[in-house]
Amino acid sequence: MKRFVGVILFVFALFFGTATVLGQDVHYSQMYASPLYINPGFTGNFDCDFRAGLNYRQQAASFTIPYETYTAWGDTRYYPKFLHQRGWVGLGGHLYYDNAGDGDLTKVQGMLMVNYTQGFNSDNSIYGSLGVGLGITNRTININKLIFNNQWSDTLLAFDPSIISTDISLIKNSTIFYPDFNIGLVFHHLVDENWMYEFGGSISHVTRPYESFYGSNSSRLERKYIAHFTLQRILSPEWLIKPEIYFITQHGVQETIFGANLVYSAIELKLHGGLWHRLGRDIIPMVGLEYNRFLMMFSYDINVSKQRVASHYQGGFELSLVKKFCARVSTKRAPCKYLSF
Repeated sequence: MKRFVGVILFVFALFFGTATVLGQDVHYSQMYASPLYINPGFTGNFDCDFRAGLNYRQQAASFTIPYETYTAWGDTRYYPKFLHQRGWVGLGGHLYYDNAGDGDLTKVQGMLMVNYTQGFNSDNSIYGSLGVGLGITNRTININKLIFNNQWSDTLLAFDPSIISTDISLIKNSTIFYPDFNIGLVFHHLVDENWMYEFGGSISHVTRPYESFYGSNSSRLERKYIAHFTLQRILSPEWLIKPEIYFITQHGVQETIFGANLVYSAIELKLHGGLWHRLGRDIIPMVGLEYNRFLMMFSYDINVSKQRVASHYQGGFELSLVKKFCARVSTKRAPCKYLSF
């Protein structure tokens, strides 16, 4: 067991210590509400049979055209008989759409994920997961909505879209496709009936695919690295607290998000509230409501960085919907160990 943990820590130290990244991805503030996008090792790792979710984020609301991101995802798990309930397989996938700016720069990705989880002790309260995702990405841009510097009119003292720009000829393709590959590890430990912790890491864009509208092979989408840690503690029959921290690095940019959600259980109804911080940038309050395994969460980014003068403290808001389905008797009897609250 100690050897396994040591290997995981060494691998993560190697990955994160040598990372030099040159591209940047879409991101969420509610990282905990988009598990498959964060780490394919989360695929099939939950306390029910099926799970589905929707995420929506609007960013830079003070701009004329805010950035928008939509994600739909779902997963399940399967117990092959030959594993004798000491391991299981998670299956899932996500589809996301991202739109940014006046030029309708869009990104659409579909990805399928598979995850293998292995228990390390007799009751599977300690286990590790290795997940991979394979998908296809499409990026498009509307050239007709772009304005170039040589379209400036000294007569009008403004940009004139009717002036034909020679820069348009440099764009070889207004739509591109490329394959994508993600990988991730998660380690989970249910210490006792009152608390558990899990930590892991993932690498997105492992193959560094080419991404250029100019037909150039010099522009690559660099790897994104995520490390995360979660602790869940039952304080009483009515209260649970979940502190978490996420570290993301890509394109030479580092982002750290940390905070905690507090859950109050009133029989079948659960109230969620949280406070998060994107280091040096945003304060993120969150509220949520859960009923019959259906969870709805809303958060808002309050920009407190130096950009607050231009943004008027407006960052972006997110809405997340997550539903768990418990239907199959076979998996309810399986020896997965999760915190019961």
